[in-house]
Amino acid sequence: MSAHIFNIYIWLLDTIASGKLTKEDIDRRWYSCRYNDEKEEVFHIRKFHRYKAEIQELFDIEIRCNKHDGNYYYISNLDDIKFGTTRKWLLSNFAVQSMIEQSKDIEDSVLFEDMPGDTQYLSSIVHAIRNTQKIQVKYHNFTRNEIYTLCLAPYCLKVFKQRWYVAGEPSTHQGEARIYALDRMSDLKVLDEHYKRLPDWDAKSFFRDFYGVFRNESPVGVRIRVSKRSADYLRNLPLHHSQKEVKQDANGVEFTYFVAPTLDFIQQLRTHGSDLEVLEPAYLVSKFADEAKRLAQIYKI
Repeated sequence: MSAHIFNIYIWLLDTIASGKLTKEDIDRRWYSCRYNDEKEEVFHIRKFHRYKAEIQELFDIEIRCNKHDGNYYYISNLDDIKFGTTRKWLLSNFAVQSMIEQSKDIEDSVLFEDMPGDTQYLSSIVHAIRNTQKIQVKYHNFTRNEIYTLCLAPYCLKVFKQRWYVAGEPSTHQGEARIYALDRMSDLKVLDEHYKRLPDWDAKSFFRDFYGVFRNESPVGVRIRVSKRSADYLRNLPLHHSQKEVKQDANGVEFTYFVAPTLDFIQQLRTHGSDLEVLEPAYLVSKFADEAKRLAQIYKI
């Protein structure tokens, strides 16, 4: 399938999702669309229905016509797109790419964060997950600075901080799911050997009480106080789904979490600098206090 056809799919979905449009409305927009290479005055009906069917097959998104109220087209399962994480992520990325393609004349005025680039083995891992096949890779352990052969039953993929990770059960630790970064992998092979998932294993539950991808701490109650400025950021973009605002006074705003205080969570708290104070648990307070002392020594304060 060509990128051009993909862009038309996304354009069509974007157009129909924007409001109640009849076929004549879609035709008018198609006439000025940059993907209309032949400058067709209308979106030919056979091609229109073919693309509708292909969109449903590819994305599981159904475009219907309301013949009883103006013959307008709509997406019947729009809520699935809004709340279905994988489909929403895919469509978001394709839509952004489509927007970029249509905005070449202002590309210097639209700046994007780098997307995960370690996608060399992504399709192979997706294939292995779909068919419950094990994979074998060379894996670089940064901590011990060694490369070893890893045999893994892959369960799920996760993007975090612009990196791809795969969670699965390694042959060396059966009965336990672990997380591995794709950018540390080489020489990946999909094996003929199939696997069965651990009983009751669920990707959302696996990550529920964790901020990112580290799982070397147990979840606990965490309470922080932040400045009113930082509070606005946290309200708009919560650190974790367990975030609750519990108190606001002259000293700032307090939030609580039930989360594992792993390194990636702690690093995220540090980004708020002196605008954030850890109140609980006590050992985390001591950790931040010790770090503040070390920083004072570094800067000879």
